[in-house]
Parts: sequence; structure tokens; C-alpha cells
Amino acid sequence: MIAYLDPGSGSLIASALVGGVAAVGVAARQARSRVTGAFGRKRRPELEPDAPAAPDTEPAVEPPADAS
Repeated sequence: MIAYLDPGSGSLIASALVGGVAAVGVAARQARSRVTGAFGRKRRPELEPDAPAAPDTEPAVEPPADAS
């Protein structure tokens, strides 16, 4: 007996295979991130978010003098 796959069944199988490959890729990336994150460099603490910003160092633009 010869098996027959209609287009709907073939599409379902292809989608399942592509989704499985994508899931394996995501799982591998997460596992790699966890392993390398444990041995990676430590980040320096960022500046406090409530710290005031540095004042502008640009000189103020003065309006032109009247030509009267």
C-alpha cells in the first residue's frame, strides 16, 4: 500500500519541522547565554538613574543687536 499525503498534511509536517528547528535554536542560544554569562566579565554599575544631568556647556545664543 502506498501512502498519500495531501497538501494540507505536507504543510503541517513542514511547519512542525521548521518550528522544531527554531525551538532547538532558541534553546541552544539560551543555554549558551547561561553558561557564558557565568564566566563573562562583570559589568560596572551604571550611574544612579536619579543623578542630575550635567549642565549644558554650550554658550547661550544672544539675540542680534537692533540696527536702529
